[in-house]
Amino acid sequence: MKNIAIIALAVSAGTASGQNLLNNPGFESDLGFDFSNVENWNGFFGGPAGTFLQAFNDTGTAPRSGSKALELTIQGDPNFPSTGFDAFTGHVQQIPGIAAGGEYEFSIWARTDGNVTNGAEIRIEWFDAGGVGLGDTGNLAFQDSLTADYQQFAIGGIAPAGAVRANAVIAVQSFLNDGNIADISIAVDDASLVLVPAPASAALLGLGGLVAARRRR
Repeated sequence: MKNIAIIALAVSAGTASGQNLLNNPGFESDLGFDFSNVENWNGFFGGPAGTFLQAFNDTGTAPRSGSKALELTIQGDPNFPSTGFDAFTGHVQQIPGIAAGGEYEFSIWARTDGNVTNGAEIRIEWFDAGGVGLGDTGNLAFQDSLTADYQQFAIGGIAPAGAVRANAVIAVQSFLNDGNIADISIAVDDASLVLVPAPASAALLGLGGLVAARRRR
């Protein structure tokens, strides 16, 4: 007589799991702009005079969930084509308690909220206990994949030796001057930064199923 037991595992390898390490991940609460609370989202801006920059959650843009979403916009002056370049705006949040050697994944949901003729990106930055930067993941540029519907975009990286905190950064920028007016507006919602399962655990889960067979005679 042969008995075969099959146990299916629902979690796949590399899937980020665990607690969301971000505060105010859905941009529902007031946002910061003076960095008095670095563990909330804090806006940053820069660009030439006459450029309209926006990084707020009270604009009325349609959220993916909840009642608010972050709107990021750069617009040059329509009376002066080729304006608004070399501008940037976005939000950043500090995440303490980062474990060196741990793999982290930062994700957002985003959609177009107007024209998209310039860049949109996310990244993770790493810092040591003294606030010295230890590098970053590089930018995930997702402007070419944006549609009118919310989609998820994610970037991951391993915290380097000495890392104790991270910055999660969301930004739009107009550094590439194509001769036309700078014009980009996106909506962002439901951000997440999580610690990815350790490789040994992920490999086990990634089998997709566990088959135990026992023969009886």
